[in-house]
Amino acid sequence: MIPNPGHDALAELERMGILKWIITQNVDNLHQRAGSQKVLDYHGNAFKLRCVSCVARYDSKEFDLKRLRRENQLPPRCQKCGGIIKADTVYFKEPIPADVAQQSLEEAEKCDLMLICGTSAVVYPFANLPRVAKDRKFGKETIVIEINAEPTPLTERKISDYLLQGKTGQILPKIVEEVKREKGKATRQPLSP
Repeated sequence: MIPNPGHDALAELERMGILKWIITQNVDNLHQRAGSQKVLDYHGNAFKLRCVSCVARYDSKEFDLKRLRRENQLPPRCQKCGGIIKADTVYFKEPIPADVAQQSLEEAEKCDLMLICGTSAVVYPFANLPRVAKDRKFGKETIVIEINAEPTPLTERKISDYLLQGKTGQILPKIVEEVKREKGKATRQPLSP
């Protein structure tokens, strides 16, 4: 799998300083492959391993699992605390890793604009993040823009301020172009005395 134009657009918005974080349910590493640096893998990452004790994460290539199996040394052990290493992905009924859950909540509470892209918005606790953003206690109200093929419970319950209906791979690149156009206008504006 390769990143699509939507992944590329989000990475571009990050490079432009518009996008602060990506919080994704996807475990496919495509945001990182597109160039995004600040990604919270809410349901884990299929290309990483995680310590169940200290939540340290490792690239899956750091452990030779076939060799460890041959040598009867499974499960692998964390290089930091000696805890058991498992796949980073979050399985059904397994809790979200505490570090990711906490940082996701913190980012939702302080964001001023949240893009909800390509989700059914029915998987909890992830689907609660837009509600957290709308209920933030300090500063201006958060604007929530939903980019989805179909309306979701966020649309129906008026959590989203706007619904841009369509495919994220088509809409997000258009948003990037519009942001670039607006930034270009701002740099060409004459300064008033």
